[in-house]
Amino acid sequence: MSNYIIRLEEKKDHREVENLVRESFWNVYRPGCSEHYVIHVLRDDPAFIPELDFVMEQDGRLIGQNMFMKTVIEADDGREIPVLTMGPIGITPELKRKGYGKELLDYCLEKATEMGFGAVLFEGNIGFYSHCGFDYASRFGIRYHDLPEDADSSFFLCRELTPGYLDDVTGVYQTPQGYYVKDEDVEEFDKQFPPKEKQKLPGQLFD
Repeated sequence: MSNYIIRLEEKKDHREVENLVRESFWNVYRPGCSEHYVIHVLRDDPAFIPELDFVMEQDGRLIGQNMFMKTVIEADDGREIPVLTMGPIGITPELKRKGYGKELLDYCLEKATEMGFGAVLFEGNIGFYSHCGFDYASRFGIRYHDLPEDADSSFFLCRELTPGYLDDVTGVYQTPQGYYVKDEDVEEFDKQFPPKEKQKLPGQLFD
């Protein structure tokens, strides 16, 4: 694992990044994917943070990307606690599980910490993200919006960037609205890319 650089995304990268995200997420969580359209939409969202919009490049080719958005925890005591959410984060399929994702994420989290952000919450797999310092958000007293109390929230993860940032906080995390996209808009956007076969596979979360 060598010869890569991590830098900020530039406007000229947009379509290549969207294609990278599409390749990375295709048929992973659902037949096809929506993440490439999500990233397209989020770049124009007021909560988007251009200073934390990174790409990973190797030999002149983009092999990974990650981005962050501002959001809040609506605390039980009435406060709004500013936090970050993250993603989509993607690595090109042939380089997955080779350590690139962790390198990219560790770099991004370091930059977010330097900017003064206190915590990151997002949906992900604890098996991977525990290696980058994440734990279940429930251990911090943070609940996922719209989730019944007895529902499995093991997908909902948190990492403090500032130690103690969430010490006196309990409350409900709010996903930024920009992540919610319509299926028909995704379908229309996807026509701009080379055709790929949608497949229903075991382990997908959505139909």
